[in-house]
Amino acid sequence: MKMKRISTIILAAFALLGAVSCSDDMMQQVSALKSRIVELEARISSINEMYASTSKIVAALEDHDMIRSITPVKRSDNDAYLVTFASGQTITLIQGIDGEAPNLGIRKYEDGLYYWTVQYGTQEPQWLLSSLGLKVRASGLTPQMKIEDGWWQYSYDGGGTWTRLCQATGTPGTSVFKNISINDSFVTFTLAGGGVFQIPTEAYFLRVAEKCSSINTELEAAAELLAGIDTSMAVKSISQIKDGEEIVGYKLFLNNGKMLEIRCGKDEVPFTFAIKRDYGDWLDYWTIKIGDGEFDWVYKNNGERALASSMSGTPMLNVRDTLGALYFVYSFYPDLDDFQWLRDAEGNLVPADPFSTSVMFKAVAITADYVALTMADDNVIYLPLYYVKNPSISFTPPPGITYDASKYLFSQVDPATAYAVGYTIQDVPSNLQIEAIGLDGASVTGITKLVSGKALIGNISFTTPAVFPNPTGTTRVLVFLTWGSNVTMQVLEFKNKSI
Repeated sequence: MKMKRISTIILAAFALLGAVSCSDDMMQQVSALKSRIVELEARISSINEMYASTSKIVAALEDHDMIRSITPVKRSDNDAYLVTFASGQTITLIQGIDGEAPNLGIRKYEDGLYYWTVQYGTQEPQWLLSSLGLKVRASGLTPQMKIEDGWWQYSYDGGGTWTRLCQATGTPGTSVFKNISINDSFVTFTLAGGGVFQIPTEAYFLRVAEKCSSINTELEAAAELLAGIDTSMAVKSISQIKDGEEIVGYKLFLNNGKMLEIRCGKDEVPFTFAIKRDYGDWLDYWTIKIGDGEFDWVYKNNGERALASSMSGTPMLNVRDTLGALYFVYSFYPDLDDFQWLRDAEGNLVPADPFSTSVMFKAVAITADYVALTMADDNVIYLPLYYVKNPSISFTPPPGITYDASKYLFSQVDPATAYAVGYTIQDVPSNLQIEAIGLDGASVTGITKLVSGKALIGNISFTTPAVFPNPTGTTRVLVFLTWGSNVTMQVLEFKNKSI
């Protein structure tokens, strides 16, 4: 009996020791939980800062903003990036901060916009809803998080009202962005909850815009050529356009003072503009071919086909972005903001990049007499080379007068007598002027002018002096030809027949 009491006491002691041990374990767990929650509360500021940065990034995406620069910065808690946008806005993007369960994230809805989501543990993310049951735009409102009374709570009105989400267990979560990738063209954001979006860099956008400007120059050149092809347009000089050592085109300097920049054709270009004639009304219209498709008419927003004339205007290519991707658009002067998206045969937008080339001219050939430009539709335009020709003048003596053309010397001339010397001018510029002045007593009385084919003919009338100067016995008439800033002079001598 005594041994039985001793056994009971021993068992009771062990039970008491077990109870004490379980209580210690529980206390340790509670203490650890409190420590984790205290640690979370200390990190709430960084977590809310991460959500605020996320909201600004989505706002920049939807506002079609671009990233001007992104530079790493050091913080005491985590590495981060200083992001500067083209609009001038700056944000600090914290890298490596984990959210805590429940995890807030963002997801694109079927309207193409991003909204906040919430995820509990391993469950599927669900939309974060306002008190009215509406989804919360990621670019509009930034949720704020806090832990109070052991519960995670959030506010979407700047802390005016708070809504409980779940109990704070201290379980680690994930960040909004799974990865951030940076290159010269785009900054790509991979979302932890699935999905990717990107924001273009300003430098990349400017490179694409420069390419658009180059293509527009070529379109204007084509319109200029077709507008002046039936006139006296000619090429005065040519210079090469090079890409490294490769000749990619030519600059044609025309006799009308204008310069045309012509690019040589390249293969595998995304789109090609051309000007084609509709033989139903005998008018020329702009057309475009996307990829390997057929040429289709270019239409304005009002539904009219775009005439290839100065009244209708030349299509102006530009670049726009839609939620982070750059695409080509076109419009017509002066309504350049009234643009249309460039689309392929399936209706898809045509991506824009600085390597795209629109071929108006498939080939450029230069010969000794002309420049041959092969258009995108295989039509060939021939531009003659321009040669500067100075006008030349020849003279015909009056009846009975001897004339030495090599010396411009007229002999057997009587004093105090009226004469008319005939002249013929070849290669006449349109602005040519002819004048004459008498010297040594000669007096010019008039000049007649008559266009004969491509020449200018007429007479210079003058009267010789009563007394010829001695000892030469000659009098003179100076003949001036003036065109633009150019002047030539010819001296005609008339010798007294008595000497």
